[in-house]
Amino acid sequence: MLLKDEMAKDGDFLFRYRSYIPLVMIPLLILSLLSFDQELFSIGKNGSVDYNTPLVIVALVVGCVGQWIRILVAGYVPQGTSGRNVHGQVANSLNTTGMYSLCRNPLYLGNFLMMIAPMILLGNWLLLLAFGALFWIYYERIIYTEERFLEGKFGEEYTKWAENTPAFFPSFKNYKKSVLGFSLKTMLKREYHSFFGLTTSLLVANYLIVSISSEDWTITIDPILLDVFIASAVFYLIIRFIVKKTRYFHVEGR
Repeated sequence: MLLKDEMAKDGDFLFRYRSYIPLVMIPLLILSLLSFDQELFSIGKNGSVDYNTPLVIVALVVGCVGQWIRILVAGYVPQGTSGRNVHGQVANSLNTTGMYSLCRNPLYLGNFLMMIAPMILLGNWLLLLAFGALFWIYYERIIYTEERFLEGKFGEEYTKWAENTPAFFPSFKNYKKSVLGFSLKTMLKREYHSFFGLTTSLLVANYLIVSISSEDWTITIDPILLDVFIASAVFYLIIRFIVKKTRYFHVEGR
């Protein structure tokens, strides 16, 4: 099999299961804890857990920047574009404005920042570089598969846009305002899972780091992360109830 065909085959497989990649972080996090020192906390003289608050804030801010990027994509996205579908590529139109005029894969940029946020809690920057490399190997194949599909469907329109728009790292020189206005309802309907997933991953990472390092499984969670998680959980349950039980968030054409 040619390498390009093998990459496409791998990309199809990874595309279907791309939502499960955060689960890979758990064994990676545990392995890192067993191999490297952590910077998240220290044990005080009275046995209390003293958290590294600046590190917690950095992780939370990085994750929220990733979420904000996803919000800016979801709020302007038209109907019939790839979202949480897992069975195949979907694109009734080609997005080339808004966040898609800055880079070709803004959702994956947002995903990267949200997924690296829990790893930041370890405070090991070499680990972050290793995780970044693994992320690129994983998503490179998904992006390759998507680009083959889009090039085949939109032809020259796609290739011209791709030639002037970076794949991953944003460039503002060719920014174009989105054709559609921002839809708060569409954004909430598409993204209410994501922030809850972010805060959950930070909470789990916090618990694993402290519990494994201190060998105390009754340890308390950082109060900042705990408060943010509780707020996101309440928000998630409210929005999910409305989405499942009503059509309040339905927007025609979005």
